[in-house]
Amino acid sequence: FPIQSILAHALECNVVSYDYSGYGESGGIPMESATYTDIAAVYQYTLQNLCNNDPSKIVLYGQSVGSGPCCHLAMQQKNMGGMILHSPFTSGMRVLTPSRLLACLDIYPNIDRIKKATCPVMLIHGRLDEEVNISHGMALHAAVPRRYQREPWWVPDRGH
Repeated sequence: FPIQSILAHALECNVVSYDYSGYGESGGIPMESATYTDIAAVYQYTLQNLCNNDPSKIVLYGQSVGSGPCCHLAMQQKNMGGMILHSPFTSGMRVLTPSRLLACLDIYPNIDRIKKATCPVMLIHGRLDEEVNISHGMALHAAVPRRYQREPWWVPDRGH
């Protein structure tokens, strides 16, 4: 995990990363509910074993699908150090269509959850992202409570 090692050394911090159930090297079936269970378990482990039960020492980082579990956790936990969302989407269904006709089938309603964030939030999104249009990142940034908004990074000449 070279990027995690670089971050840990550059920032002088612990970096905890994992694969959601059914993704990457992890076993299991990819399900929305499983991603929430996974992030809650990693959060509790990190809080108790690495941060002396101080949530202000935890900064969540979610990329693409990972933005969903991060927004879910950030909506529930208070006093976290922050959250960085990289190429996030407003909701799973909204990546496919802006229509709300299928809202009952939607997954990861980040646009609703990010409004309840109580920690600093930074958005990163490539201007050339063809998988998740940058408009998702911009809408999420606008939905963050003003006091928690941090300067977004709209990355030129980069995609997803």
